[in-house]
Amino acid sequence: MNFRNHFLLSVHVALAFFTLMIVGSESDAIERGRPVHALALHGKPMYGPEFTHFGYTNPDAPKGGTLTLPNMRFLTFDTFNSFNIKGTIAVYLEVMHDSLMGSGLDEASAAYCFVCETVEVAPDNSSVTFVLRSEARFSDGTPVTPADVEFSFNILVSDGAPVYQTVWADVDRVEIVDGRTVTFHFSATDQRDLPLTIGGLPILSKAYWENRDFKESSMDIPVVSGAYVVEDFDPGRFVSYGRIKDYWAQDLPIAKGMNNFDSIRVEYFRDDDVQFEAFKRGVYEFRREVTSRLWATGYDFPAAIDGRVQRLTVPTILPMTVQHNNFNMRRDKFKDRRVRQAINYAYDFESLNRTLFYGLYERLRSHWQNSELEATGLPSEAELKILEPFRDQLPAEVFTEEYKQPTTDGRGNVRENLLKARQLLEEAGYDEVDGKLVNTETGHQLSIEILIVQASLERVFLPFSQNLKRLGIDATLRIVDTSQYTNRINDFDFDLAGYVQPSQLSPGPALRRYFGSESADQPGSYNWTGMKNPVVDELIDQITNAEDRGALVTKVRALDRVLQWNFYRLLSYGSSEERYAFWGNLKHPERHPARGLSLGSDVPVLWWHDPDSPDNAEELVAMQASPSQQAIESTIEKPADSENESNEEPPYGIIIIALTGVVLLLWSHVRRRNRK
Repeated sequence: MNFRNHFLLSVHVALAFFTLMIVGSESDAIERGRPVHALALHGKPMYGPEFTHFGYTNPDAPKGGTLTLPNMRFLTFDTFNSFNIKGTIAVYLEVMHDSLMGSGLDEASAAYCFVCETVEVAPDNSSVTFVLRSEARFSDGTPVTPADVEFSFNILVSDGAPVYQTVWADVDRVEIVDGRTVTFHFSATDQRDLPLTIGGLPILSKAYWENRDFKESSMDIPVVSGAYVVEDFDPGRFVSYGRIKDYWAQDLPIAKGMNNFDSIRVEYFRDDDVQFEAFKRGVYEFRREVTSRLWATGYDFPAAIDGRVQRLTVPTILPMTVQHNNFNMRRDKFKDRRVRQAINYAYDFESLNRTLFYGLYERLRSHWQNSELEATGLPSEAELKILEPFRDQLPAEVFTEEYKQPTTDGRGNVRENLLKARQLLEEAGYDEVDGKLVNTETGHQLSIEILIVQASLERVFLPFSQNLKRLGIDATLRIVDTSQYTNRINDFDFDLAGYVQPSQLSPGPALRRYFGSESADQPGSYNWTGMKNPVVDELIDQITNAEDRGALVTKVRALDRVLQWNFYRLLSYGSSEERYAFWGNLKHPERHPARGLSLGSDVPVLWWHDPDSPDNAEELVAMQASPSQQAIESTIEKPADSENESNEEPPYGIIIIALTGVVLLLWSHVRRRNRK
């Protein structure tokens, strides 16, 4: 995959299966057989057909000003086409594209009409029909038509990233019914959330794209359907998005109180320290704080002390973002579960948390940690009923033990864990020869290259690498640039590589992108591990077709146990809250969405400038900083093209992502895109 924190993470997650208001045991609540304003997979939509705005927005938010943000992931960009796996995308491209339906950020499986005016699901779930809004327009003023919807679907499936083919595999054909109506016919009727998934379709201009090569990267500024369009850019330095003054959806309830800034400008930095110094002097106004050292010790500068800079901790009801490292099981050395388990024993989280993370993180043990989906304790009777048919294909521990991560005293004493690791490696056919861990059949030393994309991650992985070397493994850290990292991941050319995956509260077909056999060999796939497990495939099918919320929870817990005990991923660390810092000229609604701020990606959509404050933070610095502070800050060059270092949180993927992205997972483009 191409670490897209928007569209590629969000095709299925466009419906933001991410949030609150899950109605317990109601089965298949999608209303069928008549046109409606919204769809909900479980229960009813929180907002009725007469709603005026979402509860986490300010419908009276003033418009204007420029929001300046930093790049948090990529060090540069070379494309505005975010729908394929070519090139490195500019950040925040998601503000440029609207979709058929959009999600509310306070609920899980619900989507509201956006580009469409009404949606109707066939009584037998064999199709879904959308009637488009007559006022819907592209940025060039041309109307959005059913032909654009049909084209968007076909071009994404044929020439877009492989993920589109996976999530929309059960769509048989698209029919243009009349000048405002389009119907998607399904080849299978048992995919109950497919109508919602189709609702996440981003709308592309047929007139713009039909004579262009959709498979390639492009720096041409596209015609778009969203609230913003690229107005200026300089790759590696900045990109600026301008709000369309007569944006067609600005008064719709689904977009009321959103898209408040006239411009959104992203400054690119190549060094984390320089980026933070730039924030202190007001070069940009908002940052998601992902470096625990800075959160614990860095906000002692005058503006933070006197309140011009504010800090914000936002809780979220989402499962913790799955920050992990992937074993590339396409390589023979990682196919044995015992090898992967042994390597996990060498990861000393407790020492990292004490010495580097200031105790701000916790070790991940589940793919849905801190939610009702997390597998804890021993399997319940309901879980055993699901797992029992596969007993001969699963590790015995799935049925007999609660999964627990190995622990240490936090002071670097890993001897006991390394002894357990060595025993597992010996069982897997390795032996120590002259200090080297050698495969007894091939005679080759076990080697592991840890691929990272930013330099400061080296301090996180160096102790892990040293522990691997103590086992006789030839462990190396390989730091590459963004372009190299992208290409190597897309080509599956790695041993161990990290990724940040937003988790969903209502997982479904999107699971196939991460764990399904069909995605294992797709170039650009999210299935970095190359996992091909028929039990996992069957469990994903059962989750997708779960008859109610209770059944879904049970089936996801069963899947979690299978993933845990197979050690496909080295689960690392995370936090159940989001941490942000911002200058006081920014304002936000009285309450935040129940699922948080999507790792900061919702800020350009939901926040606004205080009209009584200066338009930019640099003026705040000049207004209140002491002369000595001004003298210090004047010596710092504006860092548009300096070299960047990272933080301890791997920068791979949502957003969503996602944000996750995104909403992703992640996530995450359609979550933000849908909220415009």
